[in-house]
Amino acid sequence: MSGTTSVDQQQTTVGTTLRSVLILFHPERPVAVAEAERLRRRLAGDGVDAVSGSAFELQTLRRDAAGRDLAIALGGDGTILGVAREMAACEVPILGVNLGHVGFLAELTPALVDEALPRVLQGDFWIETRTVLEARWEQNGQSNRHLALNEVALARGTSTRAVRVGIHIDGFEYTTHTADGVLVATATGSTAYSLAAGGPILYPEAEDLLLTPVAPHLHIGRSLLVPGSATVCLELRGDREAMLAIDGQTECPLDVGGRVEVSASSHRARFVRLGPRLYFYSVLSRRLQ
Repeated sequence: MSGTTSVDQQQTTVGTTLRSVLILFHPERPVAVAEAERLRRRLAGDGVDAVSGSAFELQTLRRDAAGRDLAIALGGDGTILGVAREMAACEVPILGVNLGHVGFLAELTPALVDEALPRVLQGDFWIETRTVLEARWEQNGQSNRHLALNEVALARGTSTRAVRVGIHIDGFEYTTHTADGVLVATATGSTAYSLAAGGPILYPEAEDLLLTPVAPHLHIGRSLLVPGSATVCLELRGDREAMLAIDGQTECPLDVGGRVEVSASSHRARFVRLGPRLYFYSVLSRRLQ
């Protein structure tokens, strides 16, 4: 979370005054609900068209996001992650306010919001752009498509037995892993599940994708870095179904023979940043100690 730096620091500015803000909150966290209402009243008092709502009501969220200058997400990384996927499709930048524990995606703590708001409304910030994945698969004759900011995982789910996952990159077969699962991760996801599985950390705005096996059996077990322009196909082989997970938040079973195509989306997640452009290194050293 780069909001731990002083909001006094001057950065390259977007330079556009913001007049329309959407505030999104975790509906089951009273502190988030209360803070959203307080911010809505504060912004309205500043002459800003501000609307607040649940971060989990997707249809309402997408409708309310249309034409907004900014979305403020109140919650932990899970809440901000879900908001980021939706705002990427709507091309609305996000300001994350951390009400959780880790806060890799957030920019501010609640204590810094009031101090930072004048700068934000004046457009005195820079935009950090992050790659978003698009996963496409078919199940039971139905075509499915979903965006992911962290990773797309094909894994064993609740079973204790490993799964066999064949990997193709741009149509060429790379390998087959017998493992707990295989991830296709973005730079954002490189500090999440992929990191826990032993993968490297990428700079947030890196466009490359990571292929990371999870607990592979009799295999070198290293991540593979592939270009952001690549299409990765994960094919479920063997004799048991697996679970397809999107950002650890959306899950669906996949039958043997099922294939999931993953590539970078044309959409990008856009995060409002107030601190130094190289904030990530200091945040990383603090958060991973």
